[in-house]
Amino acid sequence: MDAFRNVASKIQDYKKQLFSFLVPPAGELDRKQFTLLLSGISTCRKVPGIPVHMGYETLYHCETEEDASKARAHLQQIYGISDGKSLLETCRIEYSSSTQYEHFMSFWVGEPLFSLTELTEEGREHFLEYKEKAEAFFPIVREKGFYAWDINEKIGLCRKAVACGIISEEEFWEYTDPWVRQAQVFYHSFPEYAISCLCGAVYFMGVMDTDIEGFFQINFNLVQQLFAPGGAWIRNGWYLPKEREWVSWLGDDPGCLVTNRALAEEQIGYMYREDPIDDFPDCGWRFFAGDESDEYVNQVENIAVVSFNDICNIDPTILAYFYAKPGSSFGKNLEGDWVRE
Repeated sequence: MDAFRNVASKIQDYKKQLFSFLVPPAGELDRKQFTLLLSGISTCRKVPGIPVHMGYETLYHCETEEDASKARAHLQQIYGISDGKSLLETCRIEYSSSTQYEHFMSFWVGEPLFSLTELTEEGREHFLEYKEKAEAFFPIVREKGFYAWDINEKIGLCRKAVACGIISEEEFWEYTDPWVRQAQVFYHSFPEYAISCLCGAVYFMGVMDTDIEGFFQINFNLVQQLFAPGGAWIRNGWYLPKEREWVSWLGDDPGCLVTNRALAEEQIGYMYREDPIDDFPDCGWRFFAGDESDEYVNQVENIAVVSFNDICNIDPTILAYFYAKPGSSFGKNLEGDWVRE
């Protein structure tokens, strides 16, 4: 754990430096270029058959069939990828650090997703070990977790699959669309995205008990290149769609109540959960901007019924608290972090 805390300290220091950089205003990027930029770290790594940097302007294709064959053999040997189906399955299994983080977070906020007694002794030991490793990064990324690392790696893997002809360009844009939407909801700048990538990279490699200091340094160097003068992440502003692109977080998407003011301002500052209303697709959650008066809240015309998924698109940090028990309430402190009340 000392190695994790040491690396987390380095990332925390770099975060302060990174957030002082002057970056272009958001809204300038084309969506397709933005998609390619999200694979910034992964794209910097060379693989057999792709001896050059794939760039961020267009999708790269291997120059010769010999190169394409080498790349296909590499993806088959390392990941077992041979077609679109196996590609998506690899992405789901290999790059699930963010899902693990969500489970850990339910324990950190005092509303565990499940009981540890449900696990075998070996499973419980692994879960507690990984939870402790991930917790070293919680003060840095909070509820936003390791999504950026997973997004970066999955899009990068899909780029390699396009390059050697395993999937088409059309399939690439289809596969990556939900990950781009996740990035839009969770992050608002490349510096923010980069910090999540670094934390996720260290956790990902640490779970495999590999040299995390060395792996961190490799990825840290790549991030520094992306933010160096003229680098891809320093010369481009974050992408902002003309219309909100919604993300589906929950397979079962129940309803909840929210004040019209919180919806209009797209700002959630207080929330609590009560017993769900009978005969209604209600999860029991109630959301507020945070400073509405009792008189305002008690007027039914000021309350809207929306899906829990819509609330998470407004504020994705809420997702971590979905399983809190009825009677739980949380408010945001001055730093914007949720605090139990």
